[in-house]
Amino acid sequence: MSIKWPKSITMLCLALLPSFVWGQNDPQFLVVTRVHFNPKSGATLDQWKAHEKEIFEKVTLKNDLIVSSNVLIHYYTNDNSEVLFASTFRTWDDIEKAAAKDEELAKAAWPDEAKRKAFFDKATSFYTSEHSDEIRTILPNTKPFTGTTEHIYYIRTSLRAFPSDGKPGETTELMNEYNQNVTLKNPLVKGYYPSRHRWGADGRDYVEAYVYSSLSDMEKSTEENEKLVKAHWPDEAKRKEFFAKLGKYFEPWHSDAIYHHVPELRKVPVAAK
Repeated sequence: MSIKWPKSITMLCLALLPSFVWGQNDPQFLVVTRVHFNPKSGATLDQWKAHEKEIFEKVTLKNDLIVSSNVLIHYYTNDNSEVLFASTFRTWDDIEKAAAKDEELAKAAWPDEAKRKAFFDKATSFYTSEHSDEIRTILPNTKPFTGTTEHIYYIRTSLRAFPSDGKPGETTELMNEYNQNVTLKNPLVKGYYPSRHRWGADGRDYVEAYVYSSLSDMEKSTEENEKLVKAHWPDEAKRKEFFAKLGKYFEPWHSDAIYHHVPELRKVPVAAK
């Protein structure tokens, strides 16, 4: 089995899942808004960051309906203007209520209507009119990132397949075995966030975010995965059988993107602080 084989499987290990049982305070939904820097704004990255930080401190941090949030900017993607705003929520209702809460907090932070409008007009000017939104279901086996310095986020989007001989509970069992014995044990993976489509353009989407300290660690993690795979499945025949079961649930292609995150704009769950 080549080194690339287990790496591909780690990105492709969930389909036909039954309903999950969540803890009362665990976030269930991930909302991702993709916007684009406006090259005509003339703003520097530091100016943009300072403006967003003020919103973050006066609104996002104080909105208890937003469990966590993060901002990712282009590193190695097909569009260097990309900015991703990601937030997690406990319930679907909280997604809708959070917008009203944001407005309430903004009015409290900038009580003068004219000054508030000018401030947010300035914030809007940093971006073009193009944006997209999607909502994903957060999946089990998350590995929370606890660092406070800038790291890279490797985002892999895979497409689920639905074979006629698929068993509803099979991928859940296999996914748990793989992630608990490989992904979550890999010391180079500082954070791991799997999610799947709930509301968006493609119902097959299975998206994983891996957090690494550096690009070199991202490359080395493949070798570490290989070691962990062979340690857990020392018998080659059984190892091949395991990955064959997983592989049938996914299309043979995927997309990759690498982002920086902005530590100053990251909100972590209270329990993780």
